[in-house]
Amino acid sequence: MSNSQQKPLNIVAVSGGLNNPSKTEALVQAILDELGEATPINVHFIKFSEIGQLMGGAIYRNQLPQRVQDDLAAVEAADALIVGTPVYRASFTGLFKHFFDFVEQTALVDVPVLLAASGGSERHALVLEHQLRPLFSFFQAQTLPIGVYATDKDFTPEYTIHSELLRDRITLAVARALPILEWAPAKGIRAEVVKEKTQLANQSLGINKQIEQAEVLPSAAVPSLDAAESRLHQKTTQKITKKTQVA
Repeated sequence: MSNSQQKPLNIVAVSGGLNNPSKTEALVQAILDELGEATPINVHFIKFSEIGQLMGGAIYRNQLPQRVQDDLAAVEAADALIVGTPVYRASFTGLFKHFFDFVEQTALVDVPVLLAASGGSERHALVLEHQLRPLFSFFQAQTLPIGVYATDKDFTPEYTIHSELLRDRITLAVARALPILEWAPAKGIRAEVVKEKTQLANQSLGINKQIEQAEVLPSAAVPSLDAAESRLHQKTTQKITKKTQVA
């Protein structure tokens, strides 16, 4: 199927960079550009340089401005996420965490997430593994195999990418992501499935509210885990039967 015939992926990009211009925004945009060359995408780009001051001290989602609520709804309905953050004090920013504290915690199950970060030196490169990956593991999202980390020296003074090595890492990350992105997402169907979750979150979700959840959360993107498990058990049973017959 050609690119023109494929249904576009609904990609939500999040940049936690608070400045404008921003190295993190430039990094996330470069990943979007590379992905857009490979497969059709629709993009909703959330920039903390624009919404950071809007979040303030809200502790309930319904205290947030409508623009931020709409951004949260977009995250919950995405086929896949591209998430980037600058590194502050060896981690993501407080506002970045504050934003994801308001994401409905069952909405991202099995959603592919490509991780990215920018920092002052290579010493912070493991922020992808030690900070970002655990955050999205909490949501039971599917963090993609390769993330992208960039340092200050990868950018020009105008905050554009000049490092060919960084561009190669972006290409590799997107290449490894494509098989997962083109198989896993429901390509728009999730938007309908999670709509009720978003509405309930807008009404009552607070960052200090205790929420009970099942040990395995239901996915909006793939067949039920029960169905998959029954297929595995069936194969196991068939193998045992064949071994018994041979014996």
